[in-house]
Amino acid sequence: MEPAAGSRLLVFALPLLSLLLSFSGSAALPLIDRDEPRFAEATREMGARGEWSVPFFNGAYRLDKPPLIYWLMGLCFRIFGENEIGARMPSILLTALLCLFLFLMGRSLFSLRAGIVAALSGATSLQFLIHGRLAVADMPMVVSIVLAQWAILRLLEGARPAWSWILWLALALGFLAKGPVAWAVPLVSLLLWRFLLWRSPVPWRRLHALRGSAIAVGIIALWGIPALLSTHGAFWTEGMGEHVLRRGVEAFDGRPHFWGYYLVSSLLSLFPWSAFLGWILVSLRLNYSSRSAFLLSWFFAPFLLFTPYATQLPHYLLPGFPAFFLLLGQAAATARPRRVSLAIFWTLWSVGFLAGSFALLATLVRPWEPPYRALRPALGALGGILLSLCLTALVAKATLFSASAASPRARPSPFFLPIGLGLSVLALASSFQVLGTSVRMVEPALLLRSLWKDLPRETVFVASGYTEPSLVFYSGRRWSMESGEKSPGSFSGTTAPFFCVRLERERTLRDALQWLLSGRMPVQVLPTPSLSSARSNDVGIKTARIEGFDSARFSWVDLEVRVGPQPMESPAKLP
Repeated sequence: MEPAAGSRLLVFALPLLSLLLSFSGSAALPLIDRDEPRFAEATREMGARGEWSVPFFNGAYRLDKPPLIYWLMGLCFRIFGENEIGARMPSILLTALLCLFLFLMGRSLFSLRAGIVAALSGATSLQFLIHGRLAVADMPMVVSIVLAQWAILRLLEGARPAWSWILWLALALGFLAKGPVAWAVPLVSLLLWRFLLWRSPVPWRRLHALRGSAIAVGIIALWGIPALLSTHGAFWTEGMGEHVLRRGVEAFDGRPHFWGYYLVSSLLSLFPWSAFLGWILVSLRLNYSSRSAFLLSWFFAPFLLFTPYATQLPHYLLPGFPAFFLLLGQAAATARPRRVSLAIFWTLWSVGFLAGSFALLATLVRPWEPPYRALRPALGALGGILLSLCLTALVAKATLFSASAASPRARPSPFFLPIGLGLSVLALASSFQVLGTSVRMVEPALLLRSLWKDLPRETVFVASGYTEPSLVFYSGRRWSMESGEKSPGSFSGTTAPFFCVRLERERTLRDALQWLLSGRMPVQVLPTPSLSSARSNDVGIKTARIEGFDSARFSWVDLEVRVGPQPMESPAKLP
């Protein structure tokens, strides 16, 4: 096949690969963590209200994120329905678009091989495999930053002024996706590039900053001004003050701050491609240029922004990871393996291989008690994901990262890459499908649906101790959330219909690790969810008990459900 024809084919093949990986398991996997159901429910409530400038969740303002992700979800809800795949489709499609951008950027900046490696690593790195399917605001922001950075580099290298329109439109969309971080990353990248990593004069005028920023601010203002007016300024004070500034000085959920957190988490987030870090170091030493310095500045920008930040989450570095993939593409096209490269590769690869093997072995050698058997295939799927990524790394090492250095006789068969990559992709997709199906079987909100589906609309829904937003999305009702445990008898004697969920017991990840390693953990088998009569002094109240996996807290929870008052049965007529 001619290189030009092969390049055109890859423009379609690489995004399709990303779609396959992101789509697999996404329809089966319930909305996880706390953010996914909040975004999905807020989109549904905005549609019900016909109000698309201010998000609501559970009947109250949700002001921590701008509206772009809600607009995209609202469109996908109309096409795919108000379900998991409808909520996740914006991220799935935008991840495929990101792979296309990485391929085109890598090809134009370095070579065809660089574009292939950049897109392939973007589609199969662990953090993008996770966030590429989540119903959250990160992927619109990341794609906007990638497009903005591409435009900045093109403009500084003398491209046509039309690229300035792309730059400022991308920055406007990035702000509408996740706020000021979409502007902070390119700005810090430019400052690092100019004053530290390249230190050459920059033709700033080519960016058309005055005109462009006015256009971008004007686009943002079309939404921002009505939103600020309708919330009396709360969108700024809460969105910026609470969710941006306060998180910078106070750790979210009281998590401890660790200065080396992102150095460790980035190796995991970028796995298996972090194993090729040695190739990048060699490539930078041999082929350091204005472009590689710009990419390095781009990669380091989120580290500088978020390392001092009190709240630390691994996905905060997502805006810088595309630069790593492009540097990886350059390294594959130019760098030969050295001893240090191989040492880093086998060290990180072995860690991933051992973790995946441990997860698989835990599903085989440890007897699983009945309550947890549904999680057995889920743990096996996690092991399958890690081992599939290890296989991907081996295939890439044998082909994309060594053929340039090897003699023609030593090169593997041209069919080795597509066959090996096809097997790893098939294993990845299958593992994600098993993971989604398994977690769905133990999602508490889904287990509760059979108990609330026939309740009247006036029923009062109360959550005590277990206050996950998935309850709101899957029930389609408003809930009263109580952080403490409400007494089971609190509703005795009431005449209003109610549905109360109370947390009885929680077993944490620490308990699970103790069980895996020692086999010692208290187990209590609960009955299948069904309503039964309560004690005699609670006339008309039915109770049930369920247990399941809380993905937000990564724990196993036991819940008590109380429903009442139930309508009294009519007495039989006397003869």
